Amino acid sequence: MKNKLQAKFITLATLIICMALIVSPAYSTGLNAKDQLNRNNNLNLPKVNDIQINAGTEYWALLFAVGVYRNNPNQDRPSMLEAVDDLYDVLINSPQWQPDHIHVVKGSQATGQNLIKELIWLIQNEDGDDMSLIYITTHGSPLLAENGYPIDIPPKDEADGADEILVMYDGFDNPYAFIWDDLLNFFLSLLQSQGVCLIVDSCFSGGFNDAPFKGNTIEDYTLESFSEGLAEEIATQGRVVLMSCEEDTYSYGSHFSNYLIDGLWGLADLFGNGDGINSAEEAFDYAQSLVELVGYQHPTILDLYPGEFPITS
Repeated sequence: MKNKLQAKFITLATLIICMALIVSPAYSTGLNAKDQLNRNNNLNLPKVNDIQINAGTEYWALLFAVGVYRNNPNQDRPSMLEAVDDLYDVLINSPQWQPDHIHVVKGSQATGQNLIKELIWLIQNEDGDDMSLIYITTHGSPLLAENGYPIDIPPKDEADGADEILVMYDGFDNPYAFIWDDLLNFFLSLLQSQGVCLIVDSCFSGGFNDAPFKGNTIEDYTLESFSEGLAEEIATQGRVVLMSCEEDTYSYGSHFSNYLIDGLWGLADLFGNGDGINSAEEAFDYAQSLVELVGYQHPTILDLYPGEFPITS
């Protein structure tokens, strides 16, 4: 149970970060762009009022794919937009997933501001009985200065001195239009869900393997609580993170996503334990074996979820 001091700290920190991002010109570009590919009218971010939030386990998903980049068509990756549609289709064909529990954001709507808004939507709607899935695909990179010097935004928790970043829609002509690993981890750690599955398909995605952090007082949020990101004892939720490659390597195409999705249609369980459920772990094993068969990249996993994280059935 979070005490009052911790709750005030988290609320204040969240407000500061969100307000900074929402008012920042770096994240305001593209907010009015009409994106016919956006399935759920995500800018309004309605609360789900027609369900009983505490009625039992519910499944929530945020599916976020950039795929196109403002003024940089040479960086466009149509396969990312196809993959996010395919992932939506496989989820919605499984009985535990409902359309109003899944938000899809892609293309010109895939800005940093909208990603923060969607994470807040997820935090507002899920609760401790639920399962949450977050899928992000875009270009990834270590955070470097113009001179190539690595940047580790506080807390300084990177062995190589550089945070990992995910490039947003306007990220190739706006140097501040990115989301970095610690910020994403902060928002994920505010989720109460009994299980959280994060899937990142990008270059250098292996750097998004931070476990949830927790603490009972402000003093608990120290450098050590962040830098011990892989220590299971600091996990406050059962989290599993599936990443398309290692922290210091490239990811090619959308092969990892495509094989994961194939697995979630049934091949994961067919080559897994055969219990009728396609879990995150089974889907990862299936995708990893095929991706590594090509030989260019090596998917990685952080699994702090007890047992197997169920996704489709």
